[in-house]
Amino acid sequence: MDFEKYDVVIVGGGPCGFITGENIKNKKVLVLEEHQEIGVPFQCAGLLSKKCINDLGNPKGSINKVRGAHIYSKNSSITVGNEEIRAEVFERKVMDKDIAVRASKNVDILLKSYGKIKNSNNSSNTNKIMHNLEIMHMGDTFEISPEIIIGADGIRSTIGRSLNMHDKKREIISGVQIEFVNAKVDDDFVYVIYDKKYSEKFFTWIIPLGNDRVRVGMCDSNNSYNKLMDFVENNPVAKEILKNATPVEFICGAIPIGYSKSVKNNVMLVGDSAGQVKPLSGGGLYYGAKCGKICADTINQYFEGNYGIEFLKNYEKNWKSEISSEIDKNIKIRKILNMINNDKLDRIFDFINKNNLVEFINEKGDMDNPSTVVKPILDRVIFGK
Repeated sequence: MDFEKYDVVIVGGGPCGFITGENIKNKKVLVLEEHQEIGVPFQCAGLLSKKCINDLGNPKGSINKVRGAHIYSKNSSITVGNEEIRAEVFERKVMDKDIAVRASKNVDILLKSYGKIKNSNNSSNTNKIMHNLEIMHMGDTFEISPEIIIGADGIRSTIGRSLNMHDKKREIISGVQIEFVNAKVDDDFVYVIYDKKYSEKFFTWIIPLGNDRVRVGMCDSNNSYNKLMDFVENNPVAKEILKNATPVEFICGAIPIGYSKSVKNNVMLVGDSAGQVKPLSGGGLYYGAKCGKICADTINQYFEGNYGIEFLKNYEKNWKSEISSEIDKNIKIRKILNMINNDKLDRIFDFINKNNLVEFINEKGDMDNPSTVVKPILDRVIFGK
C-alpha cells in the first residue's frame, strides 16, 4: 500500500473521524481504524437529538423515537415533553457503518491498523515541527509523512497523549451500560435518575429501544459497575421496568469532561480526543460532528490558500467560538450539581413542580444547550436570583 500518497491521515474510524474525512476536498485521505469492524466496540447510549442527527447526515440505524423524559430525584419527579419528537435512539453499529460507507466515497479505510506520532519530542524547539506518523498494520510498520495528522481516536487518544495535548485538569468519568430484553417500559420517554446513592457525580438512565428492549446505564467517578447493579436491583423505577427482563449485552467506557488543546503543529484532534463533549450528558456526537466539519473546513482553506502550518490554529479558535461557551457554562453547572445532596435535588424538583416550570422546560429546553433551562432554575432555587 502506498501510504505516501495521502495528504491527510485520520487515526480513528468513528463518526467524528469519518465526518471530518468526508468533508476534506480534493485531497487523498486515509482513515485508520484499530478494530476489525466499523462500529465496534459499542460505547454509547445511542440517544441523539434532532440537531445531532442532522449534523451526522441523517444516517441509518434509528430504532425508536422519543418525545420526552421522566426525570427522578430520590423522592420527587417531573415529566418533560409533549407530542413533539425530541430525539431518536440508534443502533450505533448500523449508524457508524452507514456514515463510513458514505465517507468511503472520499476516503480510504484501513482496518486493524494503528497510528502513533513518530517524532513526538516535546522540547521547546519543536514548536513548528512537521510530525511524522508510524502506522502498524498486520505485523508490519510503516513511517509516513502526511501533511496533516488528525487524532479522532477517542478519550485515550494515542495521538493527543504523545504530544501532551490533553489538559491535566480534565475529568474522566467511567460508564457502564446493560441492554435488557423483555422490559416493561414506556417507549416514548427516556428515564433519568438523579440519586446520589447510585451516581454521585453524574446520573443513571433507562433508554427504551422499542420492542421491549432498554439500555440501562450510569456514569460516575468510580465503582460504576457495582453502583449500576445496585440501581438495577434496588431502585423502584428500575425494578418495575426490569422485573421480567433479561440482560443480553454489557458495555463499558469513559467520558472526558473538559476540552483539551486541539492543534499542535500539523496535528489536530477532533471529538472525544479533544474533549468536545457535553459535560451534563456526556454526549459527544453532536459536538464531534460539528467540530469535524470545522476541522475539515480549516484544512480545505489551508490547502487552497497554500498557508503555513500556523493557519491550522484557526480550527481551535473556530470550534471554541461555536461551543466552548456552552461547555464552560455546563462545567460550572456540573460543579454545582456535584456539591448538592439528595435533599437539595428534591427541593429543585419540587420547585419546578410547584412553579409550573415544566412548560418552560418544554418550550426552551434544548438537549444540545441545556444551560438555557438548567441555569435559570438553579439561579432561582439555590441562589434566589
